[in-house]
Amino acid sequence: MADQPLTTFHGIVMYQREHKERDLLVKILTREAGKKMFFVKSGKSKRNRFSAELQPLAQATYEGTLNQRGLSFITDIKAQQAQPEFMEDIELNAYGVYILGLIDSAFVDNQPLSAWYDLAALGLEKLKQGASRQGIANYFELALLPAFGVQMVFNHCVICGRRDLPLDFSDHYHGAICQNHFDQDLERWHINPRAMLILGRLATVPLKQIGTLRLKPETTSEMARLMNHIYDDQVGVHLKSKSFIQKLNLWQARLSERPSSEETP
Repeated sequence: MADQPLTTFHGIVMYQREHKERDLLVKILTREAGKKMFFVKSGKSKRNRFSAELQPLAQATYEGTLNQRGLSFITDIKAQQAQPEFMEDIELNAYGVYILGLIDSAFVDNQPLSAWYDLAALGLEKLKQGASRQGIANYFELALLPAFGVQMVFNHCVICGRRDLPLDFSDHYHGAICQNHFDQDLERWHINPRAMLILGRLATVPLKQIGTLRLKPETTSEMARLMNHIYDDQVGVHLKSKSFIQKLNLWQARLSERPSSEETP
């Protein structure tokens, strides 16, 4: 640690885990040096002065040493961006953690990721502003497909190139096919055309140009159905945060199906 100069860097906490009895290992996505694992001595102590700034999804300007190999260290917090929304909303928190988990899975540590840092920060901000949670998650899923070595087309028919007809997704053709070619794949996914339209836009429009992104539940359900299939079966990434989101959605669906107290016999 003494051999490395102190540096100021911007970071988003991806996760933390216990190390021995009192210490923590904290993974942070830094704008300046990519993903780094930090050793925090006595990090589990309630008296640790950096406790709030080391929680998952916390954003801050840190001072410390960024080592190319091994663990890095934090010596001070220069500035912090409060994130009460993620602390108060368990589902919102799960989506934020999922987005960072995707980035963590897609890239190796110590690789410069300034563009992805900026996208992650913007994505978290849009979640806080009330944009569709599923829509923002799908944006990152689509954007990260090339990093996982998967190339797919969502915004036009891969056979003829048309964009003006209803689209569906075909595993056989690795992308969208239009209504004129539905008969070319009898095992196509029968995805709602509106969901395919939104996914096509998310796959091509910069995140900063995406507005409030208010979507109907049936649309987000169809988007999730397709992207879950792609990540489960073709990408091969299975994150605990995604499983938690799916369980939350299942619980919410069951609650919505229950009759109200006025309807109970």
